[in-house]
Amino acid sequence: MKTFYSLLPLILSLLLCAACGHYREASEVHEEGLLLNDDLVAVRSSDGKLSIRNTVTGKVTIKDIDLEWSTPSPYDSLAVFCSRGKRGYYNVYTGEIVVPAQYRRAWVFRDGLAAVQKNGNIGFINHRGEAVIDFLFPYYGNPLSSFVFEDGHCVVADTLGKCGVIGVDGQWLIRPEYDYVSAYKEYAIVTKEGVTIQMGYDGKVLNAFVLDNLKELTYDEDVAYETRDGRVEYISRTVRTDLYAYCIGGRYGLLDGRTLTRLTEPLYKNIRALSGTLFTAYLLDYNSKVVLNEKGEVLK
Repeated sequence: MKTFYSLLPLILSLLLCAACGHYREASEVHEEGLLLNDDLVAVRSSDGKLSIRNTVTGKVTIKDIDLEWSTPSPYDSLAVFCSRGKRGYYNVYTGEIVVPAQYRRAWVFRDGLAAVQKNGNIGFINHRGEAVIDFLFPYYGNPLSSFVFEDGHCVVADTLGKCGVIGVDGQWLIRPEYDYVSAYKEYAIVTKEGVTIQMGYDGKVLNAFVLDNLKELTYDEDVAYETRDGRVEYISRTVRTDLYAYCIGGRYGLLDGRTLTRLTEPLYKNIRALSGTLFTAYLLDYNSKVVLNEKGEVLK
């Protein structure tokens, strides 16, 4: 017994050092916007895992999550966390888990809904983790990176990969018939088979032919004139062709400006006028090119 008491200070010293060493293994993490309560801190252990602790109560609200955080939505109190390859949601004010980690992918909340991926498909849940829009939408189509509602609209694709727009009730506002869709507050810009259309969320066409860009095709020619002393000189002038290069999705086609008739589909990286009847059309690799006539036909 005497031997034990004589060793007690050494034992206590070793225990204290071990405790201090363990404490040094964890470090506080400063992740701006991930916790919106000054009483909460995120602590990272030596293996890279994070825990959230309430410094007032001492309670660890979330333990051992991966350092793979999603930026919280500025419009909502819930943010994404990751644990063992699955994602769920926590409250940035309380530090508590609200929706357990169970999804392959998860997006931020907006308009009271968040997109999550389960069994390969996208659905939308509410703050209680309940699926309010069923898992009907594949994880492809447009856009891949953002299944987020904006002003009550969200772009999704159907099982054929065609894009449309749904409302917060999950119903189609714009049917999935398009190759690409960009949703804005008052309308959407949709593209189908190279034609871009401005469409309202009631499904009505606002403008049937929307362009990214339109440029008049002109060329320069030298015109001879005689000076007062009898010398012949040349000046350059710009000649209009009455044809235009229209752009959709970064690709150009030939348009007749007099009849507003599309002479070609938007197949080219650029089009330039050589004369009033000949045009250089650059293919998508920009190194190859063809020559078009004023009817849009490729010369052979």
